[in-house]
Amino acid sequence: MSFFKNYLSLVPGILIMFSLTACNRHNKTLQRIDEYSFNPKQAEVVNRMVDSVFAHSSPSEEEAGQLLLSKTKAQFFMAYSNANFPKGLDSTITTAVNLLEKHDSKKLVDAYYWQGMVFNLGYGKPVEAMVALEKARLILPDDDSEFEARLYQQLGSVYELLGNLDMAINYMHRVVALMNQRKDDVGCIVSNYNIYTLYRQDGQNDSADYYMQKVIRDRVKFKDNRFDLFNEGVGRYYFEHHDLKRAKYYFENTPLADGRLPEALLGLARVARMESRGQDALRYLQRSKVLADSLFLDGKSYRAIMPQYLNSLARYYSDSGDEEKELATRRRADSLEVVVRRQNTQQLNRAVVMEREYLVQQLELQHRKQSRTTLALIAVVVLATATFVFSMARKYIRASRQRLGRMQQKTYRQAHEIGKLKGQVKEISQNQIDKVVEGKSAFEVIAAGSTTMKGWSKAELDKYIAYARFVDSDYFAELDERLAAKPTIFFYLNKKGYSDSEIAHIMGVSNGSIRTMRYNIRKQVKDSGVN
Repeated sequence: MSFFKNYLSLVPGILIMFSLTACNRHNKTLQRIDEYSFNPKQAEVVNRMVDSVFAHSSPSEEEAGQLLLSKTKAQFFMAYSNANFPKGLDSTITTAVNLLEKHDSKKLVDAYYWQGMVFNLGYGKPVEAMVALEKARLILPDDDSEFEARLYQQLGSVYELLGNLDMAINYMHRVVALMNQRKDDVGCIVSNYNIYTLYRQDGQNDSADYYMQKVIRDRVKFKDNRFDLFNEGVGRYYFEHHDLKRAKYYFENTPLADGRLPEALLGLARVARMESRGQDALRYLQRSKVLADSLFLDGKSYRAIMPQYLNSLARYYSDSGDEEKELATRRRADSLEVVVRRQNTQQLNRAVVMEREYLVQQLELQHRKQSRTTLALIAVVVLATATFVFSMARKYIRASRQRLGRMQQKTYRQAHEIGKLKGQVKEISQNQIDKVVEGKSAFEVIAAGSTTMKGWSKAELDKYIAYARFVDSDYFAELDERLAAKPTIFFYLNKKGYSDSEIAHIMGVSNGSIRTMRYNIRKQVKDSGVN
């Protein structure tokens, strides 16, 4: 029986151990998923792990938000290569953001960033992307320059799509500054090229040429095929500076995946025309126009670039002397610019409204937090004050009870003493009455002169004095009660008008004794006028 009792006592400890082990394993799984989510090669693994966690456990709301964020990253990496984003990915990241916002998670800034990435690159929603990225910027950590650079780069890209080139250039300059701090030469090349394209769109050709020269100078340090995406811009730079050989080389090596391939083909047409290769020029021109129209119809991303392409095409017709096609192309470019400008204005206004609504919500949330904090502080102060008052009141009550107890004890003692005194008074009163009664006969005998006090005992003298006090109380009012019996009788008889010799006869004492008693009376009598 004792064995089973000992065994049962171990059960709670075993359960706690298993619970802690399970929690530790769960936390390690979440940490592993978060680490894998930053690696595009692990995207499929992350996707499966997240589904497994949701299927076999019940994560908290904050953990669910982190898992949905990791799932969004994985599906983004899986879909970005073929630009085929699954339906509902925007809802997934929005749900993750809402859950992380609810718990003010540290992952919230990362969630805002990926929400902007999904909206911009996945679904062509630059307004929603801009709002999400600006939210991330508001809570940007101070110690992560790499993330800060990526965020500013995305903000520059979004503002470029919205037509706000000033903001786009501003953010790209911030990216360059961060890349220089981190001594990231590749990042500097990419950022300088982005600034070049923005200055080109804004018509600031001198500034654009400055940054293109930096790109050309720095890219030769690296043998990286990724820089081939810059070939169209490099070819245009050389063409505008009349280096047709290099311009042709870079135009011809523009990757097919580059969104500016129509401009590269148009550049080849211009080079061919200047080299008097008319057939090649027409072929390149036709391919450029068909590809530009196809990109314009298929995707929203090229619609902002189309007016620039049409202006370049109009310059080609102008150089060729075809005024009719030039005018038609410029009219189309102007109409598209008006449409794009109107759309950009609407999107910017919508973005401003959304951002203001978000800021208002943040202010309201902050106000509610401050109110809750204030109420909590007030409650703490009130509780502390109440505790202090209660403590002081309890001390006062305890002290009052102690004083009351002492007073009650004192009252009991006093009542006891009063009872004793009453008994003593009653006893004294009865004795005094007996003395007065017994002293009457002695008083009357002395008053009649039939006898004297010679030979009387002290008790007989006290009885005489008691009756005399009863009869002539006024005489004794000014006499000290501490006076002995014989001086008291002398004082009384003296007050009654007896002479010293008569008093000596009545009391049966000598004249010397009378003088001594008179002296004692003078010392002890209350009334100083006694003779």
